Amino acid sequence: MSFLQIRDVSHGYTAGGLFSKRHRVDVLRGLNLDLIEGQNLGLLGSSGSGKSTLARLLMGLESPDQGTVTFRSAPLTGPGKAFLQQVQMVFQDALSAFNPQRSIGWSIAEPLRHLAGMGEVACKARVEQLLRQVKLLPCDGDKIPTQLSGGQLQRAGIARALSVAPKLIILDEALSNLDRVLQVQILELLADIRRESGTGFVLITHDLSLIKHFCQRVVVLAEGTLVEDREVTPHLYFEHPAAAQLQAAVLPARPRRAQPGPAAPHRSPTTTVGERQA
Repeated sequence: MSFLQIRDVSHGYTAGGLFSKRHRVDVLRGLNLDLIEGQNLGLLGSSGSGKSTLARLLMGLESPDQGTVTFRSAPLTGPGKAFLQQVQMVFQDALSAFNPQRSIGWSIAEPLRHLAGMGEVACKARVEQLLRQVKLLPCDGDKIPTQLSGGQLQRAGIARALSVAPKLIILDEALSNLDRVLQVQILELLADIRRESGTGFVLITHDLSLIKHFCQRVVVLAEGTLVEDREVTPHLYFEHPAAAQLQAAVLPARPRRAQPGPAAPHRSPTTTVGERQA
């Protein structure tokens, strides 16, 4: 069933300022999208296509200029408590998503305190479990954000989003700071969580290979419009030129046939004293 719905949504911002004329920049135009409960949806697009703006609308952090966003058939008016118990988000800028004066463990436990009403002892046990799930150590929970790497902070953000077992987690380029091995490990972890709890994910990325590894469905944004909406299959292809260009960008280059070159000069197995010293 449809979990979140976007109907005829257009949204933009006012640009310009003190030394330039203010003008309107349209980011999304006439967008229609259904998020199905329990489904992993890949949201693919190049920089500036409107992916992060759409994420903020889905979270209720902003209201569209035109059109509607509905959550379980009711208008989404903001990220209230009932909404946040079911929908969480991992932001692209991991450092700014954490309180710089609080420990990582304190931040991960924040949804447990405010949304689940969990006590201190239960919070501590749950935080340690979450840290291990995302390949961090329990002692990392005692550190402040600047003591972790960008990749570690991203994993801590994922742990916080998982804390209240929501029905949907939006990952806004949340894997971009991780190496490929850790990306795959985290996606496999999230896939296990989906199988166990039915949690669905929106994976926002410009990397089609991650979507093909993790998602059942992919939509493509180009210049603020939805240009493709397809099931992810082994033979996935796109028809729209902007989407096809993104697909081609992640395909490995075809190896070139080795060309015969000049033979290497013959070198005597013996060396001079000068060569040995060098």
